[in-house]
Amino acid sequence: MDIFVLMRMVCSILMTLLLLAACQRHGGLRFLESEQRDGYTCSMVEYQGPGGDMIQVYLLEPDGDGPFPGLVLLHDHGARFDIGKEKLVRPLASQPDHIRRSSQQWIDNHFDGVWIGDALAAAGYAVIVPDMLYWGSRSSDACRRWSRAVYGIDSLSKAEIKALKAEVYEGQRAVYDSLAARGSVWAWQTMREDSLAAALLASRIKVSPDRIGACGWSMGGHRAWLLAAFCPDIKAGCTVSWMTLKSLQQESPSEYSMLVEVLRSQYDFPDIASFLKPRPYYFLSGDQDHLFPAWAVDSCYTLMHGIYGNDSHLRTEFFRGGHHCGKEVQERIVNWFEEML
Repeated sequence: MDIFVLMRMVCSILMTLLLLAACQRHGGLRFLESEQRDGYTCSMVEYQGPGGDMIQVYLLEPDGDGPFPGLVLLHDHGARFDIGKEKLVRPLASQPDHIRRSSQQWIDNHFDGVWIGDALAAAGYAVIVPDMLYWGSRSSDACRRWSRAVYGIDSLSKAEIKALKAEVYEGQRAVYDSLAARGSVWAWQTMREDSLAAALLASRIKVSPDRIGACGWSMGGHRAWLLAAFCPDIKAGCTVSWMTLKSLQQESPSEYSMLVEVLRSQYDFPDIASFLKPRPYYFLSGDQDHLFPAWAVDSCYTLMHGIYGNDSHLRTEFFRGGHHCGKEVQERIVNWFEEML
């Protein structure tokens, strides 16, 4: 048996046991607030995560009985920490002005003005979007002060705002070190949390548990392929704008949220295909992406297709443009999941 297949089997068994324990412990979903939208309901929900802390998510469910296919949408990094789930779902009307303004700006800049979570829910998908540790509802006090100042709620000088931004950015090191001191890895904890989100989505009565996918842009794409590789609930996945060669990665505080030393010491990023195979997976990248140069991405694609062989379940493509997830890319994502789920 291929060592990659064996490792994935072992990890999937361990993940299933961890999820069973976590699902028994979290005590169910706590609905904080719901809002009826055009063809679906958007709810803010929280539950206890595998590490014991409370995780806040947006849960979007189409109107009707279902069962509907489900998607775990995973937000990006972007060095913007005041919003997490709000990078993919339009905030509830009750949310603070600075959060709604921050979300709108992010969506306009990177998603052509479309909250993809809402678009998918309107198209008939049940969607769950969790806040990753250090983003959104799980961000720091300094981050919240920065957000309120930038979006016109509090008055601070430019120097004070700049100092807060630097403090928040460097705070990533402290999060990584704090988890490491407890014997945990930030990216591994995130994958367990994202796996629990997938399990909870699959448990919803209106959701078809055998039609759950994962999707993310940028760091969300990194989270998506880790989740698809090791979480048994995920049947198909999609990563937008995250693939490169290990030799091109530059060390920075932003790396800490994605760093899994045990994997990176042995495998390059395209080797993830060995863990994904034969699960259907779709990788897209911009041909002008300044973070992930096309020549490096193309070499990764070639290596991944070598691992999948003639299996048509791996699809890799480029789109015109840079590091973004605009309407044309979103259309490709929808077409993929329509085909696979």
